[in-house]
Amino acid sequence: MKEPLFSILYLNVPEILKAIDRSTQTINRTDTASNILRFPHCWKHVVSNAGMKTCQRIATSGPMRKVGARPFETVFPGCEEFVGDEDSYFTCIARGGVVTMSHQVGTAKMGDPRDPTTVVDPLLRVKGIEGLRVVDASVMPIVPSGNTNIPTIMVAEKAADIIKETIQCSSCGFPHYDQYAESTEMNPYTNF
Repeated sequence: MKEPLFSILYLNVPEILKAIDRSTQTINRTDTASNILRFPHCWKHVVSNAGMKTCQRIATSGPMRKVGARPFETVFPGCEEFVGDEDSYFTCIARGGVVTMSHQVGTAKMGDPRDPTTVVDPLLRVKGIEGLRVVDASVMPIVPSGNTNIPTIMVAEKAADIIKETIQCSSCGFPHYDQYAESTEMNPYTNF
C-alpha cells in the first residue's frame, strides 16, 4: 500500500446538479459586436445547506484526519458575525461564494415549434428564419447533471447528419431526414 500524501490541498465542493434559478441574457440589438450581458441570478432561491454539511462531515471524518486533513481556519470574509451559527454561516458562505460552472444551456431551447418558449425545432432550425440552425449547448432545454461537453458533441454529430441529409449527401446511407421528422410515428410532437 502506498503512503498517504500529506500537505496536499484538496477541496470538498457541493454542487447543485438541478438548478432552480434561471439566468437571463441581454444583447444590444443595435451593436452586434457588443458583449452579451449575463445575469446568473445565483441564490435567488434559498436551498438547503446539506451539501456543505456533508462536505464538512467528510473533511472531519476519522479517515481524513488520519491523513492529516483539516478544515481551513480562515473565516470567510463578510461572514464573521455568523461564526458559531453553522446554518447562518454556511448560508452566508454560499451567498457570497457561489459560482456557476459556466455550462450554460437553454438560451435557444429546442422543442415543439408550436411551443412559444422554444427557439429551434427538433431539426435545430431557428423558428422564423430560413437557413439558420443553432448547433451548440444552448439548444438543450434542460441543464444536464454533468459536463456539457459530450452532450454538445452529440448535438453537433446529429446536426451534421441532419445537414448532410438536407443537402442530400450521397454517401450518408440513411432515409431522408425531413420524411423521418414529419412521420407521425417518429415525431413525438405530432401526438398531442
